[in-house]
Amino acid sequence: MLDAHKRTPPLRAGAAAATVLTVANLAEVVYSAGKTFDRLRASRLHTENFLRSGSIEGITSRADLALLEDLRDVAQFIIDGRESPINSAYVRAVNEQITRSGPLHPGQYRTADQQIGVNTQYGRHEPQPSSDAALQRIINRAMAKPSPREQALELFVGIAKAQPFEDGNKRTALFVANSVLIRECEPEFLVVPVDENDHNKAARFNGLLARAYVLDELEGVKNLLRADGFTKHTTAREP
Repeated sequence: MLDAHKRTPPLRAGAAAATVLTVANLAEVVYSAGKTFDRLRASRLHTENFLRSGSIEGITSRADLALLEDLRDVAQFIIDGRESPINSAYVRAVNEQITRSGPLHPGQYRTADQQIGVNTQYGRHEPQPSSDAALQRIINRAMAKPSPREQALELFVGIAKAQPFEDGNKRTALFVANSVLIRECEPEFLVVPVDENDHNKAARFNGLLARAYVLDELEGVKNLLRADGFTKHTTAREP
């Protein structure tokens, strides 16, 4: 298990002053992913406190704790691995971090006989099983985009749509997308639009993602994320 207090070497946040990037900086990424993808019940504040100090105040179930531990570990992994190339092996390694609340075989591709898919309002999405070559094509297409933002968006939608693993695909896609922003020293992260007081925001995102899955309409969810999916990060506060 990774140490919640672990510190990493200084990493520049864009062209601004250098800052130390920690998992607490990724609190909104962790919270939005947990809330939208896995029904996390902990609040934003309790999520941030857990990432910053390891406090479990406000975490009311073992399922939430396991989920937050996984998301913390993935966040730390992409910070520590910011010098690693983004390739199919890296994506599999990100999925391998999801061990408490994810697949029985983390980091391994799902197989056709498992019949793993996603039921949506537009029908069932069950793409062909993936492989290193297929996943690398998605990565290559994303990295050919003209900016880190567009690369991140293409990685998120492409990996999520491919559903390469038994579980944790959207979580994996979101953290791989943020790996690009970290490597390029962008002063922002890609998050899932979520509002505790407006459930329509998450519903709209999920609906557009479902259209990308089943109808191959990728620009709808990308446009939503372009408008409401990027958040600035600040220096993590010391506990």
